[in-house]
Amino acid sequence: MPNHALNDTHIASQAIFIDSNDATLSISDAEKIFYLNSPIIAPAGVRILIGLTNLTIPNSIYNFNSSNNQITFTQGSTQVVTITAGNYSASSLVDALNTAITLDITVSFDEDQADFSFTGGSAFTIDSATMSRQLGLKDQLPTASGTTYTATQVCDFAGATNLYVRIRNVSLNNLDSRGKTSNIIASIVNNVNYGDYIFYTPPEVLYFMINEQQLSHIDLELTDQEGNVVDLNGSSFNMTLSVHFVRQREMSVSSNRILAEIQNREIEEEAKGTTEANPKQETK
Repeated sequence: MPNHALNDTHIASQAIFIDSNDATLSISDAEKIFYLNSPIIAPAGVRILIGLTNLTIPNSIYNFNSSNNQITFTQGSTQVVTITAGNYSASSLVDALNTAITLDITVSFDEDQADFSFTGGSAFTIDSATMSRQLGLKDQLPTASGTTYTATQVCDFAGATNLYVRIRNVSLNNLDSRGKTSNIIASIVNNVNYGDYIFYTPPEVLYFMINEQQLSHIDLELTDQEGNVVDLNGSSFNMTLSVHFVRQREMSVSSNRILAEIQNREIEEEAKGTTEANPKQETK
């Protein structure tokens, strides 16, 4: 029997309890594929609704990882500087960069202004950086050649502020900030410190109608607010997906008697207006 107010069919709602350790295929810590022994099937005239009921996940995500740990300088020769993934403060990042840079360039941090500066023994350019947001260099690269450069924006070491739960094998009508169709079913605010657990239990579960009539597997992906797959550093997560069924409702315009009368009246008035605008000439 149906067991949810949204379910208006004879098919019982279902829950999918997911433990990332049980994935049939594990691409990474945050990319898991789960195959269902009994596929979820919506018969003709019925659609599937799916929503994230809860999620438990540790905040084991470094603020600097493989997606944001590089900066490229040119000073006669070009060097791509890569720091080791980890949790960095401004001072520890300065130390890591100065250790990794082999060119005659020094990095410093102004605690009062919360910005980074770069000083060279000769002219240099900052060509690109995957850590541009973190260093306050967003929309400034490549820089003009010079012996000094100070970032125009403050640093941002917040890391992953939001976790987006995506189901890659379903089609949704959700949109992202660029207006593109997105398969995100939930955005979880990362409001705990590193090492703590995120317990996501929304006050109201949002359910989304998918275009597919059958689910044989669940292809999950967790990304940060910039669309990068998060690195959980070996940690696992648990979540519950709830599935409901609803009758498909077609949008149609009924051609009933009243509508037909209105249409006929409009046609008659239009014909009358045409006749009055072009009266027949009397024959003498």
